[in-house]
Amino acid sequence: MNKARKSPWRILYKFHRYSGLCVAVIAIFLALTGIALNHTEDLQLDIRFVKSAALLDWYGIDAEINIAAYKTKNHWLTQLSGQVYFDAHPLSKTEAFLLGAIETNGFIIIAHSGFLTLLTEQGQVIEKIEQSRRVQRIGIDPTGAIIIDSSEGIYSSSDGLLSWQPGASGSIIWATAAPLPKQLKQQLQQLTRQQILPYERVMLDLHSGRLFGKAGVFIVDLSGVFLILLAISGTWIWLRHKLKSLYHKRRNH
Repeated sequence: MNKARKSPWRILYKFHRYSGLCVAVIAIFLALTGIALNHTEDLQLDIRFVKSAALLDWYGIDAEINIAAYKTKNHWLTQLSGQVYFDAHPLSKTEAFLLGAIETNGFIIIAHSGFLTLLTEQGQVIEKIEQSRRVQRIGIDPTGAIIIDSSEGIYSSSDGLLSWQPGASGSIIWATAAPLPKQLKQQLQQLTRQQILPYERVMLDLHSGRLFGKAGVFIVDLSGVFLILLAISGTWIWLRHKLKSLYHKRRNH
């Protein structure tokens, strides 16, 4: 009886059964995440972003602290992590640094180093105007003319950015950065934070186990080893039954 219990085949059966139960859950998990990754475009995993504060904290994604903000008469123009906002509404995405914003004659003009953007008072983009001169700051003079301080000197426009004349008359009010109201700042930081981590990255980290650090990677690797052993043990068990069945058939004949 004891010899039967300690038989190598009995040990192999037990290993195959219990290791199979342990690995099954992880195997199903890997299959589901693998299927999802195969359909990244269909599920839009690459363009959908994680909103969960807990998961963002897990990844160590903090709120952006480098903020450029400019106040016009009634609105805020702000840039965080390359995203430009009109008040709390996303306006455009650019790596060019926001240098200023002014409002004149019912229009808002925002300045980046290589271009100016003309907006309505409601924040609708009218036109993006490329600049051959490297803009350094933007302002307005007492007549309402738009002034830019560029790499080639100071230029002014009195016809809605259609033409530029060198120099400016009178005192110039330059756009200067200002601290955002606390509530708007927190809102924009949260919006920006929620546009960093795509679901595709989370699925990849789940599939590899990296979401749980070194321990997760070790478990996934160990599961892979056990799957290989299960395939080998399963093959041996099948061969034993097959050979045993053939032996009995020949003996009966």
